[in-house]
Amino acid sequence: MPVLRAEDLDALARACLRRVGVPADDAALVAEHLVEAGLMGHDTHSVLRLPQYVNMVRDGQVEPKAELVVLDESECGGRLSGQWNYGPVTATEAVRWALDKLGDGAVAVVGVRDCNHVARLGRFAEIATRADCIVLIAANGHGGDWSVAPFGGRSRRLPTNPICCGIPTGGDWPVILDMTTSMLSGGDMRLLRNRGEDAPPGMLIDSEGRPTTKVEAYYGPPAGAILPLGFPQSGHKGYGLSVLVDILAGSLSGAGMTQEAPERAGNALFIAVLNVAAFLPLDEFYAEVAAFVEWVKSCPPAPGVAEVLLPGERAHQRLQARRRDGLYVDEKAWAEIGALAAELGVELPTSVAVQ
Repeated sequence: MPVLRAEDLDALARACLRRVGVPADDAALVAEHLVEAGLMGHDTHSVLRLPQYVNMVRDGQVEPKAELVVLDESECGGRLSGQWNYGPVTATEAVRWALDKLGDGAVAVVGVRDCNHVARLGRFAEIATRADCIVLIAANGHGGDWSVAPFGGRSRRLPTNPICCGIPTGGDWPVILDMTTSMLSGGDMRLLRNRGEDAPPGMLIDSEGRPTTKVEAYYGPPAGAILPLGFPQSGHKGYGLSVLVDILAGSLSGAGMTQEAPERAGNALFIAVLNVAAFLPLDEFYAEVAAFVEWVKSCPPAPGVAEVLLPGERAHQRLQARRRDGLYVDEKAWAEIGALAAELGVELPTSVAVQ
């Protein structure tokens, strides 16, 4: 697999997006979002998605010049529409809007609709943590994007319904829990398919509800399904979280929960930001968090484990390493990106190594 410098991939993504009419600022934001995901080790949401994102404009799914619209608001929140601009653009603006609404208050809650695929939720959580806020973000499929079977079921009824929580630490990295409520994400499935690999056992079922590791049995036709997080013994827990995410993101935004015939798929968001300073002094909060982090990390590691890590710490470590050493792109994705770049007249960067 080719290894690329982050700055080269960023320039490539910006150029491709600009070729299809994406404004410069939005192209820069989307490109940075994709490359940062790869730097942090989230290859499922990295430049693997670039052809998809370019084609979303060409297919009319993305309105690249659309602005965020306030549908209605109250003293402590509101409902927003992204008018089908890129998901990362809408989500970034929505978090910033929530922080502005928060001001010196304690809590602000925002529902977001008409939003395309937002990719890695952790990026938007970090915007809030840098403002000394705790944040909870949940995303459903805007009424569509079925991929997961409910606990006890054998066909698709739910999206992967991710949930993310960000907590500032006052240190080099925030605590970021960013997870799907399913055993695998949609990006995991794309990556496995690109690499020609099987899924781990216990993650998928085929169209008849039988366990399978075959990625093509998931895609079909007829389509299989991803299983809820914790399957089999505690899949009811992931399923329960998924239901909560779907209701929070779909109802308050007005986009709707997952349904049989949605108008279109995308992401609807629930965003809640909490101002730490409204509850206790920041220095006191950060001292408590630092002591807690130290306590958890003091745990002796299990055999074969180098150290105990907190949520978000491994991503921070990978970010430092991949900024230095480059990040790899799987061969199939790189071939697709190469074909796209040639079609758009964009020069493809040179690989610095092969992994």
